[in-house]
Amino acid sequence: MDASTFEFTISVPRDEQFVSMVRGLAMQAARYASCGNSEAETFAISVEAAVHACLRESSSDATISVIVRRDAGPLEFLIDGRTVAVEP
Repeated sequence: MDASTFEFTISVPRDEQFVSMVRGLAMQAARYASCGNSEAETFAISVEAAVHACLRESSSDATISVIVRRDAGPLEFLIDGRTVAVEP
């Protein structure tokens, strides 16, 4: 694992209080993948919006699945079927 190739999965409770945690994770991942500050901030805002969209949907799942990955290309967050990506 390095800044160009990594992947991990987390499950986040389907609760508003965890949105900022996922946003912070997106910010940190973007910085780790060598995005600039404004690019990382824009990416984190998009990830936050995707998590909010998941919370607005009816679901029997108690958690939101978040996959964070990069394979020598864009950084991707897969959030319950939604993909948010940024090219560092």
